[in-house]
Amino acid sequence: MARAFSVAALAIAEGGANAVGAVRFTCAEAELEVELVRVAGYAEGFALGAVAAPVRFGVPYTAIRGLFRRGKALCVALDPSACSPHNCFVLARFEGDLPGVPGVTSPAAMEAMESAYRARLNARMASWIAPAPLGVLAAALSPDYLASGPLGTASLACLVALATWLALRFVARLATWGGPPSDRLRDALVAEMSSRMGFASERLAAALSPGSPAAPVFAPRPTPLGERPGREPRRGVEEGIDALPLRARVLVPAALAVIGIVATMAFVQRFAAPRDQPPAERQAARGVGQATRGATAALLASEVRERAEPSFPHCLCDRADSPLWRAGVPILSLLGSTGPDDGAGVIAPILRRDRADDDAESEAGAGQGDAAGEQGDAGAEPGDAGRDGGATRPARGRYDFELAVVNNSGAPVSDFRVLLTFARRDRRGERAGITERGLFWEGALGPGRAVKWHVEAPGTEVKIEPGVTGMLDGETGVASPDAFFQLTRARYRVVRIHAAMMLAWLRDPRARDALVSLLPAAPAEEVMLGRIRRATADVIPCSAAVVEGRLRACLFNGGVNPARGVTLREVAAGEGSAPRSWPVAATLPVHEGVEVTLPLEGSAAPEELEVVPQDR
Repeated sequence: MARAFSVAALAIAEGGANAVGAVRFTCAEAELEVELVRVAGYAEGFALGAVAAPVRFGVPYTAIRGLFRRGKALCVALDPSACSPHNCFVLARFEGDLPGVPGVTSPAAMEAMESAYRARLNARMASWIAPAPLGVLAAALSPDYLASGPLGTASLACLVALATWLALRFVARLATWGGPPSDRLRDALVAEMSSRMGFASERLAAALSPGSPAAPVFAPRPTPLGERPGREPRRGVEEGIDALPLRARVLVPAALAVIGIVATMAFVQRFAAPRDQPPAERQAARGVGQATRGATAALLASEVRERAEPSFPHCLCDRADSPLWRAGVPILSLLGSTGPDDGAGVIAPILRRDRADDDAESEAGAGQGDAAGEQGDAGAEPGDAGRDGGATRPARGRYDFELAVVNNSGAPVSDFRVLLTFARRDRRGERAGITERGLFWEGALGPGRAVKWHVEAPGTEVKIEPGVTGMLDGETGVASPDAFFQLTRARYRVVRIHAAMMLAWLRDPRARDALVSLLPAAPAEEVMLGRIRRATADVIPCSAAVVEGRLRACLFNGGVNPARGVTLREVAAGEGSAPRSWPVAATLPVHEGVEVTLPLEGSAAPEELEVVPQDR
């Protein structure tokens, strides 16, 4: 009669297993006995069921439907008709039975199984719960020189969280795997079950037969199991790890992980922290005394100058104060031009007179037509009186221009209309000869995109009414700088100038390149391009206001070097007027601003300001 072989194992929740906990397999003579000691039902995606009471049942060897290894685990599948519902097991961490008493579960083995199951469960839960809090805690307690800024802090938190997760997963695997003795006992169970099922080779069957002199004795503890022939028994590391208690085998890797993290932080703190420069006397002794004395003198002079400068409040500027966008930026910008090379943006009529009018009337009528030709809603005034006191005949004219529409918002504008109303003035100065032109864009006009129409109509004044009104705000948003940069390659110059203005409004560094590409400027474009140039300067003024008879403004330095000795100057509104200026005795740090309050000569606030560097 073949001797019964019994082992205890840990059923884990992997693969297609439907039971987790401590189990015991006994290879009896006629059947395979399965004892569910501490087993709970398991199904992927569902919570564990209640722990079942210890139960033992037997199945014939012909009911074993699967017996294979997956890594270090052993998968056993039984026929559902022979046993249910626990018929699929993924086994790990094998322990032996009591010596000489087959069929009786060893209390020590089952206690080891229960401890291993709890340790594995706790480690797996901790691997999902602990990394994030530990990463945040390490990032919060780390010094600034170790991890500074949002990116450095987030990187340190992710590194600590990843190291914690790997350490806890290693602890879970260590709690699941019983070491080399467990592997030998697993292989012995496979051999025994294969022999009982009739799949073992003749050599293995002879080795397992009762009368064989070389038959191994399946002791309940894995230590007495024979080694493979021709190999020296392995000792040292395996025996040392197996001799450690379960709690030590779980805590040692965690302690090593913590020690590794602390050692890494100490190493970075020791060798990556900024070091103080040696004093000037020590450098002078090394042969660089002259350079050191010069650097020391410059440093002392800088410190003295900074201490002598008055202290100003700090402030920030989104963009420069400019008449270009003082009233806001509309959602749709209407840009008129007489051709591709016209960037003035002025829509003016082409005037004509009847031949019967004399020269004086022609001069008066031409003057009236110039006044009526300005863009916007302003109409022409009645005709001037002639030399005989009678009213002159009003000028007649027509419009022939290109009208471009640019979508400045961050959202597409669909199916919009533009209404143009043309008119002229009669002898009494009343509007007459009204003509309307309607422009319609079907579809969506994307953010930062432009569309153009050619318009012809009679009249000496025009009123343009877009179908979409309003200014850019937080709800509408603004088109991306890349979209406006694409417009700098448009065919029409007036559109390219508008794109440069919007890049300056967004404080995009490419605004300067767009401005250079528009040079040289025509006389009618100098005012517009000059304002764009001042808005793209390194140091800009903003939030200018007159408070209690004094000028208050914020000076923001967007350059790469500190600015000292700047002058705040008024942009002259016309020729011949002397612009006012105010020297500022303050140092403007890089990417910071200072708020200055200056005396104001006169009560009128400047229309436009610019910051002039010291060398200009």
